[in-house]
Amino acid sequence: MELRLKEKIMANIDMFAISDFCPNGGWPKFDNLSIKIYKEEQLPDGILFDVELFYDCEFAGCCFIPGGENYTRLRKNIKVSDTMFMVLNEEINN
Repeated sequence: MELRLKEKIMANIDMFAISDFCPNGGWPKFDNLSIKIYKEEQLPDGILFDVELFYDCEFAGCCFIPGGENYTRLRKNIKVSDTMFMVLNEEINN
């Protein structure tokens, strides 16, 4: 299930707000994307997942200072079915 969910997330990565990915600057790189599923709930019209995405944020460098990468995480609720993918913007209760 985790591999299929990762594929769906990658296919719909543009559904996430780009500003959520690297709050400390830089831009996200998904080469090493991994996910952790905290909760899975079957709904009448799909499955609700509480997931955390792990990925790199790449920081820009300049001619004297090299760039860098910072392993970052983002936790979201997503709703998935065979025909739908939604990123929910509600708060996650741990």
